[in-house]
Amino acid sequence: MISTYENPILKGDFSDPDAIRVGADFYMISSSFTYFPGLPLLHSKDLVHWNIVNYIAKELPFEAYNHTMHKKGIWAPSIRYYNGEYYVYVCTPDEGLFLYKTKDPFGEWSSYHVLRITGWIDPCPVWNEEGNAYLVHAFAGSRAGINSMLFIHRMNNEGTKIIDNGRLVFDGRDNHHTTEGPKAYRKNGYYYMMAPAGGVPSGWQLVMRSKHIYGPYEVKITLHQGDSVINGPHQGAYIEMEDGNDWFVHFQDRGAYGRITHLQPVRWEEDWPLMGVDTNGDGIGEPVLSYSVPIEQTEELRNQCKQIYKEYSIKAIALPEISDDFTCEKLGLQWQWQANPNSNWYSLSQNPGYLRLFAYKSERTHSLFHAPWFLSHLMQQETFCITTKVTLNHCENGDRAGIAMMGYQYSYLAIEQDQGQNVVKRYRGIAKEYSIYEQELVEEVCDESFVVKGNEIILCMEVMKEGIIQYSYSEDGEVFQTIGNTVSATPGGWTGARPGIFCGNFRGQVSAGYADFEYYHVNNEIKYHK
Repeated sequence: MISTYENPILKGDFSDPDAIRVGADFYMISSSFTYFPGLPLLHSKDLVHWNIVNYIAKELPFEAYNHTMHKKGIWAPSIRYYNGEYYVYVCTPDEGLFLYKTKDPFGEWSSYHVLRITGWIDPCPVWNEEGNAYLVHAFAGSRAGINSMLFIHRMNNEGTKIIDNGRLVFDGRDNHHTTEGPKAYRKNGYYYMMAPAGGVPSGWQLVMRSKHIYGPYEVKITLHQGDSVINGPHQGAYIEMEDGNDWFVHFQDRGAYGRITHLQPVRWEEDWPLMGVDTNGDGIGEPVLSYSVPIEQTEELRNQCKQIYKEYSIKAIALPEISDDFTCEKLGLQWQWQANPNSNWYSLSQNPGYLRLFAYKSERTHSLFHAPWFLSHLMQQETFCITTKVTLNHCENGDRAGIAMMGYQYSYLAIEQDQGQNVVKRYRGIAKEYSIYEQELVEEVCDESFVVKGNEIILCMEVMKEGIIQYSYSEDGEVFQTIGNTVSATPGGWTGARPGIFCGNFRGQVSAGYADFEYYHVNNEIKYHK
């Protein structure tokens, strides 16, 4: 039996996590921004080992999200269980407040566009003992013109409608800038608001409490970096356990790797939670690197998960495993598109055992950065090696298929035809943002290329420490040829860098071309270049 765990518990970019316990099951959700299907649902029996089991929002019901909309979409959701139903609240900063609800988290979720409003972010509900429902939220300064403040609104008891104009309950502009991401709880006769402050890379965790929903609220810092190596330990979920040994899930910003997930013990002192361990005696918790496990993972627990997933015909993704051999009838739960999904972009049935991506035309800047059909996933390790075997068929001028690492400075390796020859090319791109209301300016160039014999190629991307990337290719699966110098992975729009695959026509033309991907293997060790 393993008696301790190590942080981070998840190395993937499950940004802005919220989590709940329902009986013996734990559920976690996170931001997904403009990657769809969105709102990933993770399930666990022990709080340490997690599986991707569902997506709550298959798409957003706006035509704009049929195209790539970096930095928009689904921000910082919350999840609650109340009266036998699961509630997920989320704001998109430009379209307003949404509610997703179900009695069965592994099945379909009903969606409600509760309120059309601009500038709200990070909503969370709370119900009191009388059944009165309230919603706390923050503001996006880029849209609302204000931030670092928390408002509470009364809802109808069903939680489907906002019924007042709200009240300001906390203003952090003087002492706790960038207060956002509030999570609301009812415990020991108090209303608790747990919220991050101080900004993503270096912030701290606040806890506010009051006997009355509208305050006044007492405020205390309960978790910070202190003398730990974990920067910015904040924004997450308090999880109450039956045995009284409670927990706090939060993120740490790791640049190109995104916002990775940590788990901290919680103990209560005079009705205040202390998160982590106070290692320097300042009365504030510091994050732990390892700790005793909340629940020992046993074969029985693993079998319980397997049985649940079997009943629902779910091919759960047991993190950090992320490889795919494309043998299922449905696209794996590790994958997300860079826009609302379109079933015309791909097929798993036309060539069974392969993922066929069609060479859809590029949009706007004719770059991968604005390609809605870019198919990607979250990195799950600091160092790893991806290999994929791809065949480009019926290609026309401008058709490319390959492997990429997306971010504001991105790179990819592709096979294409150039003047009747099969060529492997390494591209680099850079996107510059001018405002939230304007399209990014993108420059994308090829910096090295090699002629190859056939239209079938094995492409390799090795990610080393600090997100350093080396691309290579092989025509026989044995000898790999490096192409281009190393490049660096960089963050995207509120996200970490994202690896993935693609096929498209980069001249913006209609094409009959397509690419068949035989496999996509992710190994946790660097295979070719150490």
